[in-house]
Amino acid sequence: MNTSETETQNSVVLGQKYAYATASLVLGICCFFSLLGLEKAILAIVFGWLALRAAPEPRLNVHRLWAKFGIGFGVLMLIVLPAIIALNYQRLLEIIDVLSKMNGGR
Repeated sequence: MNTSETETQNSVVLGQKYAYATASLVLGICCFFSLLGLEKAILAIVFGWLALRAAPEPRLNVHRLWAKFGIGFGVLMLIVLPAIIALNYQRLLEIIDVLSKMNGGR
């Protein structure tokens, strides 16, 4: 492979990394806007990890920061949501019971 083909391939991979970093940040933020956004949190972590892989090294530190924030938001959501559910388990059972009674006990 000559140098121009290598540079072209590196620029394509860099473009993918920048897209992964952006997707990671957006999904990391969006997982807080819906109840049970764990699937978006997991995707934010995966895309962030793909953006931070070693080769080739991203030229812009902003995109690395976006990927790190996306991973951070995703991990935060994976910690916070189960903790909220665990701490409010009894209340959730009461809500489910009230809702089932409103629906005629079905």
